[in-house]
Amino acid sequence: MPFLVFVAGPIAGRRYKLGEGDYVVGRRSDCQIFVPDMRVSRQHARFFLVNGQWNVEDLGSNNGTFVNGNKVQQAALHHDDELLIANNRIKVEMADAPVTNERKPMEAHVTLVDVMSTAVIKSRDDSSGIRLPSASSAGLSLSGGPDLRALRLVERKLAALTELLAATASTDDPDTLLTKVVDSLLDVFPQADSVGVLVEDEKTKELKVQCQKHKRKSFGGDMRVPGTIISHVVADKRGVLLGSTEDEAGETLGTRMGAPLTYHGANYGVVYVESSGVGFRQEDVDLLGTIAISAALAIHSTRIAAQLANRERFERDLRVARQIQRSLLPAGPPNVVGLDFAIHYEPAYQIGGDFYDFIWHDQSHLALAVGDVSGKAISAALYMARLTSEMRSRAGLARTPARLVRRVNQEMMHLGDDGMFATLVYCIYDLEDRSLVFSNAGHCVPLLRRGDRVFPLHAERAHSAPVGVVPDLETGEARVQLHTGDVLVLVSDGILEARDAKGNEYGVNRLSRRLRSARGSAEDIVKAILQDIDSHTGATTQGDDMTLVAMAIDERRAKRKTTTLPGDLTEQSEQLAPVQSNLNDSTLP
Repeated sequence: MPFLVFVAGPIAGRRYKLGEGDYVVGRRSDCQIFVPDMRVSRQHARFFLVNGQWNVEDLGSNNGTFVNGNKVQQAALHHDDELLIANNRIKVEMADAPVTNERKPMEAHVTLVDVMSTAVIKSRDDSSGIRLPSASSAGLSLSGGPDLRALRLVERKLAALTELLAATASTDDPDTLLTKVVDSLLDVFPQADSVGVLVEDEKTKELKVQCQKHKRKSFGGDMRVPGTIISHVVADKRGVLLGSTEDEAGETLGTRMGAPLTYHGANYGVVYVESSGVGFRQEDVDLLGTIAISAALAIHSTRIAAQLANRERFERDLRVARQIQRSLLPAGPPNVVGLDFAIHYEPAYQIGGDFYDFIWHDQSHLALAVGDVSGKAISAALYMARLTSEMRSRAGLARTPARLVRRVNQEMMHLGDDGMFATLVYCIYDLEDRSLVFSNAGHCVPLLRRGDRVFPLHAERAHSAPVGVVPDLETGEARVQLHTGDVLVLVSDGILEARDAKGNEYGVNRLSRRLRSARGSAEDIVKAILQDIDSHTGATTQGDDMTLVAMAIDERRAKRKTTTLPGDLTEQSEQLAPVQSNLNDSTLP
């Protein structure tokens, strides 16, 4: 089973298993491999299987797809291939790839050099296959002289490090690792009665005994580490020996010693050893320091592994939440004769607070809604789910946008989520007479293109505060008559506030200009707007969710009106008044 391993980019460390079906990589939320990178196209590349061979195909991306440094349109994938998609470097792993260039196991040996004469000490092989020097060939005295003691210290260090490496390789749990470190210390220092590891709390930065062991019951209970050792070890970042006597050679002997657990300047704690009888020498402190360095590396590795595991669980939860959120949004626009729809939904993160919906009030009244929940990520998604649920459940009872927004606001206020609110524009389109009634709760103003002009649908009586801010929301609505060829565009503020490298917003003026010049179907118009936004933002990271819904009165399929309602012209003139008054003051070109 092949894997795609992201080794560089915003999702570095992620692994994707390629199973059945196609896999599209891009920054659209519905891509199987979602990459939050503005240099990655919305649908950048596709991975697919043909006759047992996995292939990659570029989907017309802006920055191209590269395999082993070569730009490709389509290419077969092999083990250890390296793909480059914008800033994302991806390795291909084939689980069934043959192992080549196997190396023969190297013969383990140690060669000792006399540092005084630079002569190589003659080696011998012991029963384990490890080549060790003989004492006679090295000129070492077996009576316990300083040279033999140095050799024994090297052997003890190697044995201790071997145990620590084995302990590190066999566990990624910090508590289990510390237990194995303490066991190793008791073996390395047979004269020790008690061993403990003090670990610095990641939040409070306080040193606490995390693990301790005692050889004798008389040393049981909580370990008390002398403050002198802790202060000197932490301040000087070196091993400390508390001595009380000297041997016949004048060497200091001590009963307690400590060493810092440090790695790359980070302090993880202190390792402490004490004895009631036979004392420790300076060589023991040096050995403890060596062990502490390796133990600190092991602790660092386990913490990084724990962080990566937590990150993986969090990202897995986000992926599930994104799938749930997508399932709450409409799978596609309704199929209505005479209407042409197009939708673009792109959260800034894996899940977002923007939402859109199509709701049938009855057979001749279709509602369009676009909104934006304050905040980001999971909290916004949960609020959005409740809000859309309230809208759908009350659509059959609330016949007008103002009444529906007011009732939804009452229910959302009962939730008691302090600081959470949502902006919302809610429109009801009458399929019989082509009229549109809308209410706007603090959301972006809808735009209407008629001919070669673009008008903001702004009416003071149709505007109110956002949903969830005040308990008694005063709502209103306005009506506008639509004609064949009209295009209605609803957006979220992520569209208008998209910024370039200098911080300049895309804005309603540029959106209006692009809407006015765009031609073709509703889908063509949406694509033209998105291309213009990409041209404006460049490689700037997307800062907010983007939602765009377009509805066009399709003149090729529109139903012709055969009757004129009494007073239709008068009613239309009165109802367009609040909108038209704003159009006269419009600053759009």
